[in-house]
Amino acid sequence: MTKIAIPTFQKRVSPVFDTCKHMLVINCKNGSEVGRESIFLDNMTLNERCRIFENLGVSVIICGGISEAFGKILKRVKIELTNGIAGEVEDVLSAYLGGCLDTPKFYMPGFNPNDERK
Repeated sequence: MTKIAIPTFQKRVSPVFDTCKHMLVINCKNGSEVGRESIFLDNMTLNERCRIFENLGVSVIICGGISEAFGKILKRVKIELTNGIAGEVEDVLSAYLGGCLDTPKFYMPGFNPNDERK
């Protein structure tokens, strides 16, 4: 089973992962959603957030902007990071599961997919 986490603001991918207050965690099996839960992250340090992701078994994070420091923390614990993503959460999730999240309509303004992701 794969667990995908997406920081949310209203119904969209949160533009700044480091300070987001809500995270949607989606459980997927064989490319299909089998469950989800919402996690509240307000007032947590980056290390506390990372521990929550590890404890939940999150293996993939899809987000908008992220600091270099947080990206390094996630890399150290082997969580796959796809950043520079914008859009409605449900559309982003469907695109990820369908293997087409690299479509420019999901890129944040100013995002260059040729730049190395963190």
